[in-house]
Amino acid sequence: MPQEYQVIEVQEVLPEGMLFVRINCILTTMVRAPVIVACFVLLALSSFVQYAIGSQKVLDLTIYADGTTHIFYQTDVDSQSPDFTLNLYGKSIENLVVQDENGTLLSSKVNENAVTVETLGSSAIKVDYDTQDLISKNGKTWTFHVDSPIDYSILLPKNTVIVGMNASPLNMQVIDDQSLISLPSGSSEINYVFGIFGTSQTANLAIQKAENFISAINSTGVKTPMALAKLDEAKLNFNQGKYSDAESLANSAKNLALQEQQTSGNSIPKSSSDSLPISLLIVVSIIVAGTTVFIIMKKTRSSNMIMSSNKIPNNNYISPDKETIYKLKPELRQDDKDIVAFISEKGGQVYESELRKKFLMPRTTMWRAVKRLEREDIVEIEKVDQQNLIKLRKIEEDQK
Repeated sequence: MPQEYQVIEVQEVLPEGMLFVRINCILTTMVRAPVIVACFVLLALSSFVQYAIGSQKVLDLTIYADGTTHIFYQTDVDSQSPDFTLNLYGKSIENLVVQDENGTLLSSKVNENAVTVETLGSSAIKVDYDTQDLISKNGKTWTFHVDSPIDYSILLPKNTVIVGMNASPLNMQVIDDQSLISLPSGSSEINYVFGIFGTSQTANLAIQKAENFISAINSTGVKTPMALAKLDEAKLNFNQGKYSDAESLANSAKNLALQEQQTSGNSIPKSSSDSLPISLLIVVSIIVAGTTVFIIMKKTRSSNMIMSSNKIPNNNYISPDKETIYKLKPELRQDDKDIVAFISEKGGQVYESELRKKFLMPRTTMWRAVKRLEREDIVEIEKVDQQNLIKLRKIEEDQK
């Protein structure tokens, strides 16, 4: 068998002490490095935005005149997870109701200041409960305090005047003589008192406080034309002897001044960026853009969320006619008739918490009204998942 020979070229041997390095790969890697870093930053930002939007949260608080706070909390949950644990505000929890996105009641277990919910494949949960741990009182001054990880809104009772606040509100408005305040996440404290309207002393005091408050804001360079106009209107009513109107207008002037301060104080001073590295500017720009997208989408999601009331299984329950109740109980007070009418509109049975939210009554006041209707044999009270279910009774059958 013939043998084959292969000629191998002799490579040139470098002189001893010389090191040959190919730099083309190194240069290519150095050029691609910033692009790779930017991609990682964008990927991380995208994941963060998706997670934040996927865990959308809503927190609304309503304060009653007796110091009880009603809390409504809504959040998205993982439908694949069998349960979800939520930290509660306060330790004394009453009238706890947990529902899914369709209003179906979910089982829950409270452990100190946390509740574990059996999600049962839900994609969102809504939690309603009452607590007395967020309000304290010193003399005539009531103090609300909460430390929230998310932005939230708070509705104060009627006939209250804010005398102190440690956080700048995101928004503030008056609805039906009640202050509705939107506050940022973090620790917040609000001091308020129940005003005594209709006297010259209280009206004069309210005007003085509004005038001092507006002057303090004006001294910082912020103009408050609407607040000053409202203050002049309050003084005019005071001079005409309309003390109640004057006091109300003075309080409105303070709220307007606060709103005008927030409107003019939202601009952020521009800082010099000449000394910053270009790469840092790129990263900062990407983060700002991602944050802007997150805020826009968050507001869009929040506006699309609908607060639904508690839905109660029918269980073949037939509601009696409210007109029949009025006919058989002609001595009913008007406020009791309003409660009966609302229960009838809801199919003849509602939770006590729904009644308080509808009529904005303190827990003790509403409970007395419900017990009064129970003594008249108009309603019956049933315990359902730590909540009082109020049902209209069939008076016609009882009286046969």
